Amino acid sequence: MNPSHSDTTRTLVNRVTASVVILLAGLVVLGGVYANFTDTRASGSEPITTGQVHIVLGTPVGDHGAITVGPIHNLAENDTVSRVVQLVNNVTVSTPGTTGLAAVRGLTIQSAVSGPNAGSDIVTDVTNGLHVTVQYCTVAPVEVGGAPGPWTYTCATGFKTSFANLALRTLDTAARDITASAPVQGATRYYVITVRLPNTYADAYKYRAGACSTLGVPGVTEQLQNCTLSITYHFVATQRAGAAR
Repeated sequence: MNPSHSDTTRTLVNRVTASVVILLAGLVVLGGVYANFTDTRASGSEPITTGQVHIVLGTPVGDHGAITVGPIHNLAENDTVSRVVQLVNNVTVSTPGTTGLAAVRGLTIQSAVSGPNAGSDIVTDVTNGLHVTVQYCTVAPVEVGGAPGPWTYTCATGFKTSFANLALRTLDTAARDITASAPVQGATRYYVITVRLPNTYADAYKYRAGACSTLGVPGVTEQLQNCTLSITYHFVATQRAGAAR
């Protein structure tokens, strides 16, 4: 073996090894570059609270005709049943003097019928079945008629009508927008809800032998007598549109 060639090879290996060591050392140094100087400061805290969309239903002090008072027995054609509701706007998401509710459908009302004959013709017939009128007053209505009723109501400032003579079926199917009647935040509005059974149908007892009908044919098998049901009214409040605060 040539000694000169061996020395040359050994020298080359040493140089390569040294280069690798230097390169690795350089990587270690370069890796340390990513540990930059930093500084963190916290701003002052910004207090935030959320408001509420909340309405409260009740009955005016001294009145007897609450929605839940009943049952109403022996209703006949052209009879009316009136009940009073006090609505307090406890919404807090807007400025004073406003409702805090959406401009459209900010306040709605919808009925829900239950009971043995909830699906009967007295509910589903939009012509001959029950109809509903909703009026409102800015002050507590004056109730006429002591316990146990019947009751009627007058408004010192004059009633305004949200809707009149609407078929119960229609109100049961879709909520009605009564935003125009909504009180401002912190205020109260009084609603009188009147249910009427129209006298549009010559309802003979012989139809179904007086038994309340479902899917009956007017003048043949439709029977509005001897029906039993309950009506619940849902008032729904929806907040105003989002805005910069």
